[in-house]
Amino acid sequence: MGVTTTVLKRVEYGFPAILRERLAEGRPASAIIEDWAALASALDHDPDAVTEALTEAAQFATALGSANVAPRSALGVAVVEANGDLALADEVFSKWFGGQPDLLAFRRLVRLALRDGQASGLVEAGNGAVLAACAGTREASTGWPLPPACRVALCGPVRRVALLCFAPSRASDLAARASDAFGLTPLEARLAEALLDAPNLEAAALRIGVGRETAREALKKAMKKAGARRSPDLVRRMMDLMCGDHPAPLAIEAVLASSFGATAAEARAAARFAQGMTAREVAEALGVKDATVRGQLKAVFAKTGVNKAKDLVRLAAETSGLAALTGTAETVLEPADPNGRLRVVASGERRIAVTDYGPRSGKPVIVMHGAVTGRRLPPAMVVALHARGYRPLVPQRPGYGLTDVADAPYLEQGADDMARVLDALRIDRAKVLLRDSSTPTGLLFGSRHPDRVVSGVLVNPKWPISSHSAATRLPNSMMGVLSRLFVESPHLIELVGEIMRRQTRTDLMEKSVRQSLAHIASDQLALRTPGVMDALVRDAQGMFARSSRGFSSEHQAFVAGWQVPEAVGGNRWIVAECEQLVLAGADEIWGGLPGVQFRTLRDAGLLAYFTHPELIADLVAEV
Repeated sequence: MGVTTTVLKRVEYGFPAILRERLAEGRPASAIIEDWAALASALDHDPDAVTEALTEAAQFATALGSANVAPRSALGVAVVEANGDLALADEVFSKWFGGQPDLLAFRRLVRLALRDGQASGLVEAGNGAVLAACAGTREASTGWPLPPACRVALCGPVRRVALLCFAPSRASDLAARASDAFGLTPLEARLAEALLDAPNLEAAALRIGVGRETAREALKKAMKKAGARRSPDLVRRMMDLMCGDHPAPLAIEAVLASSFGATAAEARAAARFAQGMTAREVAEALGVKDATVRGQLKAVFAKTGVNKAKDLVRLAAETSGLAALTGTAETVLEPADPNGRLRVVASGERRIAVTDYGPRSGKPVIVMHGAVTGRRLPPAMVVALHARGYRPLVPQRPGYGLTDVADAPYLEQGADDMARVLDALRIDRAKVLLRDSSTPTGLLFGSRHPDRVVSGVLVNPKWPISSHSAATRLPNSMMGVLSRLFVESPHLIELVGEIMRRQTRTDLMEKSVRQSLAHIASDQLALRTPGVMDALVRDAQGMFARSSRGFSSEHQAFVAGWQVPEAVGGNRWIVAECEQLVLAGADEIWGGLPGVQFRTLRDAGLLAYFTHPELIADLVAEV
């Protein structure tokens, strides 16, 4: 009775007021997560007020609510006393700066941090390399990825400062990551890594013990695989891969100005140059003479202590990456995926990310992720598919995770991306395993590229709007209310997506996951299994860290009137709906799929990949 009364009071209070109250508290997304009943009422009674309130909430500062994902190998951490004496250093920091580092380079940052709370700049490592660094007090470094020992050291009676250095170019696993991601040979990967430090190609070739012509040919092949036009572009793509999952700072020019000591004009030129433009293209973009830009870049080179374009590109990427990591509410360390290898497929100016779970000899099956989770498969799901002889491939759709946003109609772009992934991996045909929100893109792939599809399985597929009046499986839930919101007010999709992106802090994501699955008993049980909640949260943080464009564009394409294609490739399809989610009329919706059969998954919900991996793998094998 008490719960019902509370809900009714919130409905009467009005969702816009509740949202603004939560915004003042620094947690606007919780209004959607916890007060979806009030949102449903407001949609019926005052939709304009809902729009106005959501617009305000979508501007919420990411520094208070969002999370980034960073690779542990790219971070060096230390704690220093106010007088500059070293109190504690981790292994990576000691490797970069020596066992007894000269902290002279850090003293200015420490002094500024003690005065202002946080300060960023450039420092010189033990080998002379210029690195990006940030100093912060205990209060300022709350969201930084500091080891427990550093947290303890900062809480002592003596005032201390945390030092965080971000140098993915110095990460021990850089060559291995580049090799996996771009499909580089060992020689190509070693050369690409050597180029980060070497002054020129000849020096890089000498360092890895090959001739100049061999190195030139290897560089040409590496650039083609990474989609790079020139060596600085290759460095930029490697840095983007290694910098973790986070958006570039909105004020990247200001970041470069503060870290490099550059003027505003120099920072504008350097930012565009670091993003892949040539000096001439920068001049055209800014409306100035080539000579002006070259002079500005020369000044930036002098201020940073580097003298090569690729060095400036590398340093700009690391500096802006560090600004992103230290400017949000939380930075979490990239979770290990022991079974999968990240691949990045170049497609013109775009890149497409895919996790390849191998083995290469296995029969390929494309496994599509959901709206916010699923780019990493549960280990039990991987094992089950491997045991049946399959090679799972999980592509990230446009705007999700590391895949660039679409530059064509969304569903068509996503469908064609799947074909490009198969081309890059030299695979002719594959089975497809689609789940919920991936249904429109996956079936369109089967329609546009029918000869590439062997067969398919749909698990809890997303139904076309016109086929079901509620437009959702769970009308009396948070997800049900959001589905209705999106259908009735498509202009709000982007606002909701951006609110959620700015609220990916771990505690908020955990609440969102629990609320989303509150109506499904088997999913609630699964969340109590060790590791499941953590996997879902980390996955969602990675999917949303860079952009909410994938989420919003996909939902907008869906509500625009997506329909099941008339003709889809494959000789057989299975539509599997979990017992608690079954809808009437499936024959009418999916009956046109080749050789279609229907199954009900007993005691399963939206987390069927976690709870019923053997059953799902059996369905894949059956088709």
